[in-house]
Amino acid sequence: MLALVLLPIAPAHAADRPYAMIHSPSDDTSVPLNTPLVLAGGAVNGESGGITTVEFSTDGVNWTSVDAHTERWSAVLHPSVPGPVTILARARTASTLGPVTAQRTIHVGGTTTPPLYDETLLQLPDRPTHPMINDPDTAAVELGLRTRFDRPGSVTALVIRRGDHTGPVTARVWSPDGTLLAEQAAPGAQYSQRITFSTPIPVQPGLDYVVSYYTPAGGYAASEDYFAAGVANAPVYAGVDAGVHRYGGGFPTDTWHASNYWVAPVFQP
Repeated sequence: MLALVLLPIAPAHAADRPYAMIHSPSDDTSVPLNTPLVLAGGAVNGESGGITTVEFSTDGVNWTSVDAHTERWSAVLHPSVPGPVTILARARTASTLGPVTAQRTIHVGGTTTPPLYDETLLQLPDRPTHPMINDPDTAAVELGLRTRFDRPGSVTALVIRRGDHTGPVTARVWSPDGTLLAEQAAPGAQYSQRITFSTPIPVQPGLDYVVSYYTPAGGYAASEDYFAAGVANAPVYAGVDAGVHRYGGGFPTDTWHASNYWVAPVFQP
């Protein structure tokens, strides 16, 4: 009699399907000519993981590869020719180069204003090469972002990220000449906190406003060299050296190693 031998069935492995995403810049946004620009996004490969790199191109022929082992990636573009530029991105695992799965068009030196129907938060993308650090400084300090808008509207709130720090803060909006336009006190909160102003603050396009928060006991998050390039997510743009601070509080104008202090406006058209 023949013995029946049962062999274990090897689990099936899904084929790699690496998928790239672009988080910044936003689609159809306008960016300054000859100014470095943050390009950032993510990448996934289903439940299999194993993303190694993301490749991006502005012509579909020449590709630049950046590390994406953490499933996040960033690079810097140098837009030097006026006109529309389409950015393509694709992801790679150790064995598979995926197709183009992300596309964004920017207008270099343009004045395009893509449609906007609701309030928008300036998305400051994570940059793996410029991690967020919890600064233990206990001195009173104002931490802010110099920013401009591509259309008339209002700032309705600020979103701040402070890492592990807590303690009361005061959110503020400043005019280009340093006039305080509004402020709103709030209790502290760890990680991410939205502070809504009691009255929306009108803003005009093309002017450099500053949004900030004051912390009397210090404690903030920062990413050095983050703003060596600008961030463009319409309707908001933050340029090179956009992160500003001032010890003791008040209109912040000082910079330190192009730091990002993780302050972002909420814009209402």
